[in-house]
Amino acid sequence: MQFLFPVFLAALAAIAIPIIIHLFYFRRFKKVYFTNVRFLREVKEETSARSRLRNLLVLLMRCLAIALLVLAFAQPFIPQDAEVRTGKKAVGVFIDNSFSMSAASEDVPLLELAKRRAREIVGAYPADDRFQILTNDFEGRHQRLVSKEDALSLIDEVEVGPAVRDLSQVLARQRQALQSPDAEYSVSYLISDFQRNITDLQEYVDTTMEINLVPLQSVQEKNISIDSAWFESPVQMLNQTNRLMVRVFNHTDEEVDNIRLSIRYEGQEKPVGTLTIPPKAGVTDTVNLSIRNAGWHEAELKITDYPVQFDDT
Repeated sequence: MQFLFPVFLAALAAIAIPIIIHLFYFRRFKKVYFTNVRFLREVKEETSARSRLRNLLVLLMRCLAIALLVLAFAQPFIPQDAEVRTGKKAVGVFIDNSFSMSAASEDVPLLELAKRRAREIVGAYPADDRFQILTNDFEGRHQRLVSKEDALSLIDEVEVGPAVRDLSQVLARQRQALQSPDAEYSVSYLISDFQRNITDLQEYVDTTMEINLVPLQSVQEKNISIDSAWFESPVQMLNQTNRLMVRVFNHTDEEVDNIRLSIRYEGQEKPVGTLTIPPKAGVTDTVNLSIRNAGWHEAELKITDYPVQFDDT
């Protein structure tokens, strides 16, 4: 048996409290004078044995209650596999580098925190183990086992990107790379914020590989995004005002204001307006465009929203 929080076992010293109370018996007696104490002496002799047994039972119950309370906080458990695995290992470390990892956690982007965790994991293994560093990009260089030094270099090169992979795809990719004939066994680490749309671990079952989840949680940010944009009319006319509709969505539980919306058109950036958006709702604004020449035209809509900026354009 092992304990999840063994430090709480130090509280077992509190068992000494009821024992001390029992030994010293701090109850204060009131002195009462009697002319004849023969009857009181007989009553005491008859009940002393019963009283001593009752006190011992109360002491045992108090000690047992304290011990059970301490064990509950220490959280004992029986390991499923008591056998300690030794030998050379193939270690796969997945670093989620999707856009959601650009959110902040205690003033540090989640991706930087994930890279820090990955370095700690790699640093905890011996130098003769082999490592795979994997990201959502699924690059060819991430599909091979490298040394400990090369793994740390690959971790430093990880940057945020647009690719998104399901965790079942990640585990399948890791399994292919970790099947090394030189490794005694393989172990996988998944470092991510575990967005709901990628968490499909129930679809992946592999008892040959140890899987460890390393969750990261960001501080709730006031994220505002441009949801969609469309023209009011399906046909745009030359030298006329064409109405471009823009929908901006508030993903937080609080109302936000002073959200600046602007448009860059024909090389010039112009302000559209300032928006106030209710919680968990969107608002639609209108941009008037005048098209003077036929052909393709490029326009860029943008809002100002820090720190989550990948969905602001």
